[in-house]
Amino acid sequence: MKKSKKQDNTKDILLPNEKVQKMSAENFYIMQMQNIENSDADINHLENIFKDETYFLAMKLVPLLERKILYLSYVEKLRLNDICKRLKLQKNEVISLRSKAITHFKHNLKMLYKIQKVSKGG
Repeated sequence: MKKSKKQDNTKDILLPNEKVQKMSAENFYIMQMQNIENSDADINHLENIFKDETYFLAMKLVPLLERKILYLSYVEKLRLNDICKRLKLQKNEVISLRSKAITHFKHNLKMLYKIQKVSKGG
């Protein structure tokens, strides 16, 4: 009489933390891009991509031209040359404004989080 061995196809797969973090970040990015595609954002209202009120306000405080450059770069996915033509700016201006926009957004987030923490009594 033969004994049949069951194969265990449900082996645990262990992944290094770095790989898990990378996969999570990629998944988060994909989900955010889908949210952008489903939002009613336009070139003058990039802040509408955010459901979170803090992020919305942080983006709303970024100067309009900087928001336009972020919109064209990340939502419409235009190349640098195309952004320059559309906004009638030089490449170095667009690069500088995009960098400033990201810096302003991060700064605004920090300030808004500090304000929220203080108002909550923290």
